[in-house]
Amino acid sequence: MAGADRAALPDGAAPWGVTGVTGVTGVTGVTGVTGVTGARSGGRGTSGGGMRERGHGVTSPPRGDPSMPQVPASHCAPLRPTALRPPAPRLSPPPSAAREPGGLLSADRLGGRAAGCQDDAVGNTMGNVTVRRLDLGYFVRPASETGTSQPRVEPVLAYLVRHGKGLILFDTGVGDADAETEAHYRPRRRALEDALSAAGVGLDDISVVVNCHLHFDHCGGNPFLGGRPVFVQEAELEAARGGGHTFDHLIDFPGATYEVAAGEAEVWPGVWIIPTPGHTQGHQSLVLRQDDGTVVLAGQAHDVASHFDSEQLARRAALDGVEEPVPPYRPWLDRLMDFDPRRVLFAHDCSIWEPPQTRS
Repeated sequence: MAGADRAALPDGAAPWGVTGVTGVTGVTGVTGVTGVTGARSGGRGTSGGGMRERGHGVTSPPRGDPSMPQVPASHCAPLRPTALRPPAPRLSPPPSAAREPGGLLSADRLGGRAAGCQDDAVGNTMGNVTVRRLDLGYFVRPASETGTSQPRVEPVLAYLVRHGKGLILFDTGVGDADAETEAHYRPRRRALEDALSAAGVGLDDISVVVNCHLHFDHCGGNPFLGGRPVFVQEAELEAARGGGHTFDHLIDFPGATYEVAAGEAEVWPGVWIIPTPGHTQGHQSLVLRQDDGTVVLAGQAHDVASHFDSEQLARRAALDGVEEPVPPYRPWLDRLMDFDPRRVLFAHDCSIWEPPQTRS
């Protein structure tokens, strides 16, 4: 299919490799650039920084808290297809630069523009897999949720993944909400069809949808993709259908078909969904594993790249045996780091996390 080929990218776009950035808006061979474009996102009704969106994020307890759901590396849940509301079946276990510590590539240093994180700013090529960021608009988080005296405009980002088996769309943008939510967040939407068209593909070309979670700013385009399997965690679908979490018309629409997992699952060869609870109990991330490096589409596992960086450094300190007190980190971070990611990308931050060892 056409979509994510380099030849199909519009002028000014260029895929970036796993070990460096080349040819992006005049920046050649950039490796180990540090910078942050995002800031802390505090959410009303959720410690996880989530939108109020008729459903509040569920904050996971820190590492060591017995109430925190554990995700053993050896656990792989069954995928269970459902059409609208039927029950659900089970899968097989997974195989088990000069820069500052951590590493954040800022969108402006990569040629992206601060207003909107345009989708022509970033692409990624990993062997036979290509990842392209899609700009699906933005919303204005009110000052009451930012922890500051000012509101903040946050991007809404989705990702188009081209794989040998077809096209995966990770998140689908902002759906229609009620009047209260619209007034609260003042979203500005970019039509999913327009964003895909700019990437050289259409709605009919999408093979599979993966939503990190089912709040209205992540699954808004799902109704345009009826008949495609939507991969989601069982806990997330149950919450979405339980009321107060999202909007019903974005969940049970004509042709809605869910592939339900209760943990890790390999969607296609080298493509894993990994539970990353916190913002919601059923939040998941998408791991794209290749010989030349791994990319994680983290969704809203962390609101901004700097938060991911902080937890990764806390984990590093704990593994290094640094004396307490050491900040806690979410237990699922151990599992994500098993995949040795070379890029971690987010839903509401244009910055990209990289490990400090990326320089060759």
